[in-house]
Amino acid sequence: MTKDMARRREEGTKASRRKALTLIFDFDGTIADTLAAIVRLANKYNEDLGIPPLDRTEIEAMRGMSSREILRRHRIPLAKLPYLLLHYQKELGREIDKLGLFPGIREVLLELKALGVRLGILTSNSTENVEKFLQARELEVFDFIHSEKNLFGKTRALRHVMKEEDVGREEVMYVGDEARDIEACRKARVPVIAVSWGFQHREFLADHDPTYIVDSPDEILEIVTA
Repeated sequence: MTKDMARRREEGTKASRRKALTLIFDFDGTIADTLAAIVRLANKYNEDLGIPPLDRTEIEAMRGMSSREILRRHRIPLAKLPYLLLHYQKELGREIDKLGLFPGIREVLLELKALGVRLGILTSNSTENVEKFLQARELEVFDFIHSEKNLFGKTRALRHVMKEEDVGREEVMYVGDEARDIEACRKARVPVIAVSWGFQHREFLADHDPTYIVDSPDEILEIVTA
């Protein structure tokens, strides 16, 4: 353990004594690097919907759009979303244990756990996929995993998780990579850490005014131990 890590652990322990902290993470784009796999699966099903294949230029454009803007751009009806999400999750489950972690996130999660921070996941991916991914990496450090079925229902899902896990707004922070995460946290009055290594561009996330925005997992530790 480095001196810096030891200092952070001591400070984090003091902080956890003052106030119990629960960090709730998004999964895709925050912990797991699933973008390439999701794009590949999307292109597989886009043909059935009459949507042109997603190329690199289109993906970059989408990274500066909200989820609703993406659906409108590609003329995907909301009624089709449950069908698409179900098929994406099933297909993704066949290879999810082979997908990668973002650099540095493993060490940060282990350090947070050592600090006594309670860790959770709230995701639109399936619980089965998340558990399979974490088991493959011997990273079963999360106290709870909740799967949301509605792409636009994250505020309600977040409130439900907080009630079910018995944590108040003053005890929780959310970590995610999309503007909808920021908007959900604002409505739920929960602090949010936006990460710049996920799906949406840093500038787009900053425009939505998150509580914090970070460029590396280690910065999450700095926020928790501040």
